[in-house]
Amino acid sequence: MRLAIANIAVFLVLKLLWLTAPDGTVDAIVNLLALPSTPGQLIHTPWAMLTYMFIHIDFWHLVINCLWLAWFGALLSEVAGSRWLLADFLAGGLAGALMFMIVAPMASAGSACLLGSSAAVFAVITATLISAPQKRVTLALIGAFSLRWIAAVGMILFFLASIEMEPSQTAAHLGGIAVGIISSIIWRLHTRRDMETMKNLTRNRLDHLALIDKVNRSGYSSLSRQEQLRLFNLSTVNRSGRVSATRR
Repeated sequence: MRLAIANIAVFLVLKLLWLTAPDGTVDAIVNLLALPSTPGQLIHTPWAMLTYMFIHIDFWHLVINCLWLAWFGALLSEVAGSRWLLADFLAGGLAGALMFMIVAPMASAGSACLLGSSAAVFAVITATLISAPQKRVTLALIGAFSLRWIAAVGMILFFLASIEMEPSQTAAHLGGIAVGIISSIIWRLHTRRDMETMKNLTRNRLDHLALIDKVNRSGYSSLSRQEQLRLFNLSTVNRSGRVSATRR
């Protein structure tokens, strides 16, 4: 939600300057913050790789991006956390910028520039849809449905919208989508590894408790040689874990 608020705040500042500042001020600011179409131009405004994501001139462009970002950003934060959301947004925007600068010169759009968070938002949407396709959402007047239906509708809308877009804009969006796909794959692998670690820790803890209970009931001598070694190893691991936690 903070990312959407940041986009809205920048839009309002630009509109306020348009009403109060001398003519040409807003154009000059936008030219400094927008992403140029060639690396040669980017040398003079390297910060534009990031700032272009927060610049919107058209009101409806802002509304659509912020709505999608608020909806899917909330879902992605719930699934993977706010840090993952921020990483997806920024990485998607950077990938979109690179794709735009690659395609724009070939598409005879050398004087064009890129504005808006669409590529970054596409990264967030794609990461959410792939990370939690079974997740169900409820909308007023529509009811409950899984995110996979949004994915299907989104693909159709993206294809239709691409017909009206410049090739460089479509390339920027594809860059964001690619980041969303890669991000969701990395997140799934990371989550699977964490789950395996938790399973192993739980299994070890249960084994440890069972062996201690046997010692309390029947004495240490009732343990087999293998069980004694297992108890020693588990006790050592538990002590190491407590020491590490204390040091942190």
